[in-house]
Amino acid sequence: MCGRFTLTRTDLREVAEILEAELDEELAEAYQPRYNAAPSNILWLLVNEAGRRIVAGRWGFPMPFGPKQDDPVGLINARSETAASKPTFRDAFTHRRCAVISDGFFEWAGPKGRRRPTWFHAPSLELLLMAGLWRERADPETGEVERRFTILTTEANAVVEPSHSRMPAFLPPASVDPWLAPSPNTRSKDALRRYTAGLTDLLRPADNALLVATPVSPRVGNVRNDDPACIEPEITLF
Repeated sequence: MCGRFTLTRTDLREVAEILEAELDEELAEAYQPRYNAAPSNILWLLVNEAGRRIVAGRWGFPMPFGPKQDDPVGLINARSETAASKPTFRDAFTHRRCAVISDGFFEWAGPKGRRRPTWFHAPSLELLLMAGLWRERADPETGEVERRFTILTTEANAVVEPSHSRMPAFLPPASVDPWLAPSPNTRSKDALRRYTAGLTDLLRPADNALLVATPVSPRVGNVRNDDPACIEPEITLF
């Protein structure tokens, strides 16, 4: 699973330029780097709304029905292999796909009580786009409507597997536009099944060369710590 990630670029305008996306100036001014992004945080998504656009979203997909629909955090991950058919995610998989903008994510490994975090990131800190789904949800107290999102996961590659059996489903450049593109206007269930099956095929474990593993300080385990020290390599003394 993915429960923490990073976006360390200091300027969202630079991110928009790299991704060739539109960006509202209000969002650009509100942006701050995230060295320890956690569930329920407001973070940044790439969507297709008459072209590529960067928008804000809160991490945690709300349950559309059932006893947990008022859970303030929601579902932070969804399995890519089954999201297209699960009632919770099916409509979003068909109509509301996004890419969660990041440059790394954390996983923990080791014996109970001594688990240590690793930051998985691109070798030169290139942007990494994680496949995601979103839906709107009105705040029960204020009535304000916001996007809420989840990150799709897939089987871990050889780099991540020593820490966890799952990893985010990263979108390589050639898959970004097909993933974000509006769904076809059809009432044929067979056509939709073929379409969503093609989208599911995009969500594969990342190439091993995409990521490197950097052991970091356990301080990243505390969500209140959100600064560059969270990603500084940990030096082990023997």
